[in-house]
Amino acid sequence: MTQNLLSVQDLEISFRTAAGEVQVVRDLSFELAQGEVLGIVGESGCGKSITALSLLGLVPNPPGRVSKGRILLEGEDIVTASERRLRQIRGNDISMVFQEPMTSLNPVYSVGEQIAETARAHFNSSRSEAWERAIEMLQLVGIPSPERRAHEFPHQLSGGMRQRVMIAIALVCEPKVLIADEPTTALDVTVQAQIFDLFRDLQHKIGAAIILITHDIGVVAQMTDRVIVMYAGRKIEEGPVSAFITDPRHPYTRGLVNCIPRLSLDPSDDPEPLFEIPGVVPSPSDLSLPRCAFAPRCRNAFALCLEKSPPLLPVAEGRAAACWLETEKPG
Repeated sequence: MTQNLLSVQDLEISFRTAAGEVQVVRDLSFELAQGEVLGIVGESGCGKSITALSLLGLVPNPPGRVSKGRILLEGEDIVTASERRLRQIRGNDISMVFQEPMTSLNPVYSVGEQIAETARAHFNSSRSEAWERAIEMLQLVGIPSPERRAHEFPHQLSGGMRQRVMIAIALVCEPKVLIADEPTTALDVTVQAQIFDLFRDLQHKIGAAIILITHDIGVVAQMTDRVIVMYAGRKIEEGPVSAFITDPRHPYTRGLVNCIPRLSLDPSDDPEPLFEIPGVVPSPSDLSLPRCAFAPRCRNAFALCLEKSPPLLPVAEGRAAACWLETEKPG
């Protein structure tokens, strides 16, 4: 049996606001196996990124906090770990590639210095050893002329190169878990393909498990083994990626899949109008009503959906969904 590296159990993340405390993530549980690529998908505001930050102990406190649950890394609970221990875990055991490298990289330090800083912090390396490690990492992520590029600053690099630098920083310590939060945002499709090819190569070389956070269904189909769908801070579907694409069970998941444009080589084909999910993700402060959070946007909603929130229940082997249509017939 494949060993689980990471186990998230009944996670709840809350934020204090002027209107009181609101839950932005609720009852979230999942496991990540060694060498697995797990996709977490959903629209902006569904709780994907704050979940990722909680895995590193980076939920801003105040105003946020992990109000319930456990995050076990090889049996060790990150939620109760000291700040000193968290600094050891970050980068060494779990690393994260953030969405926008220009806001994550320091503009006044060369990219080589920023990579070397991680090596010095975790390995107690000398400056020369850390610099050699930085050049080695730039070469690993496919940046040409790494000795020269290491002396350059973020603004001197292209968007694709900056993203590769972020990946290099995340991989300096060869972490067990790599979190990639929208790693190809604002990159053109050619560079996106290069970045994902790089992820595959690096996973093969270092054997890390990857959590890929995205709203791009094409990326999910291309990269992941298993998928979790989040909506309004809650997991509403989970299963293998093949089933996610071909047989989605939750109406929200079907909407995400159907939003993908479909191209035909036959010019005589009359394409159907692009599917649209009406409305927007509700604010966490609007989730106090005891109903399915997706019901106001769902074309299939019936009376029970407006009265009670559905539990996450098995719908097939290795699959689960939180939808009354899977357990109840509309009356």
